[in-house]
Amino acid sequence: MEDNRGWTLAEHRADDGLSLMRLKRFERGFDFRAYPERLNLIWAYQDDRSVDTASPDELEAMQRFEDRVCERIEAAGHSLLAIVFTEPDHREYVFHTRDVEAFIGVLNAMPQEATPYPIEIDRESDPDGEFYRSFAAAIGLR
Repeated sequence: MEDNRGWTLAEHRADDGLSLMRLKRFERGFDFRAYPERLNLIWAYQDDRSVDTASPDELEAMQRFEDRVCERIEAAGHSLLAIVFTEPDHREYVFHTRDVEAFIGVLNAMPQEATPYPIEIDRESDPDGEFYRSFAAAIGLR
């Protein structure tokens, strides 16, 4: 079972299904300027299915992926996972980093599954953590 200590969980049910958000609880005064770049890794569900959700196998693969990435970036100290969105058709991992190239290096060096991870990466400069703060404020976290 996933360890949710240090995270705040929120859910929203809409016509297209259930959306979940897991938001890291940072200490008050956390300085996002130390991690000024935001990387959104989007995993579009690949399984052929009749409902808008990931299969149990894909959910397990996404958890292995998250565990592998987080283990490596925490050891390196250059990046951190801030938010995880689980939507009806995709999962999105939101990382903040001080070294984009090192983060990409972690991804490239990770062992792959039998099929490559189906991720896309979007990059934005976000030195004030505005993306994170907007979601934290929406659920009353900060």
